[in-house]
Amino acid sequence: MRILIVEDERPLAHLLALELRHAGFEVCTVENGQDALAKIVQANYDCMVLDVMLPDLSGLEVCRRVQEQKSLPIIMVTARGQTPDKVAGLELGADDYMVKPVNTEELAARIRAIVRRRQPSSHHVEKPYRVGNLSLWSEQHLVTVADKILTLRPLEFRMLEHFLAQINRVQSRDALLNAVWGMDYVGETNFVDVGVARLRRRLESAHANIVIETVRGVGYILRNSAR
Repeated sequence: MRILIVEDERPLAHLLALELRHAGFEVCTVENGQDALAKIVQANYDCMVLDVMLPDLSGLEVCRRVQEQKSLPIIMVTARGQTPDKVAGLELGADDYMVKPVNTEELAARIRAIVRRRQPSSHHVEKPYRVGNLSLWSEQHLVTVADKILTLRPLEFRMLEHFLAQINRVQSRDALLNAVWGMDYVGETNFVDVGVARLRRRLESAHANIVIETVRGVGYILRNSAR
């Protein structure tokens, strides 16, 4: 499994590379965003471990540009622990987020889990979620409405997937935070409302006959509006 580490702190990059190689990974390291973008063009990697604070481009900008080019699993790593940074990375397509100091055993386990989730199984044909005229294939990361492809941002895709798995069941904001953002969070949940509003607009513009209703004081519920 080939891993690209993007980290400008040389001692940390060396330590991460050493430990991941010891865990059985093939590792390449670069110190800035431009080199990282060049590397993913030159070679195929199974996962990128990406620092947020880089000397040229920010890790968030690198994440955005990478996701525009290819579907590459990304774990963001930073000294920052604030929720807005986590949300920004996840919205741009990062799969996971770790705060320094990084436990290398945990990092290796997260890399394996993310890559395993991203790889479709060769032993079965995936059954999509189907509601009304909308279909979603989790492993292919594909959504269609009336057989036309609907392009969603990674966070929007995860939110829709969760709603479809829990169709006709009310989802609290806390449940959406844990299922979609993948983190425990205590505090304001306004960005859940913003995310739901964005997803609603995408579905409406595509003329999907499903609706996400607000359950006042509780959360949201997805229903088939074609009935």
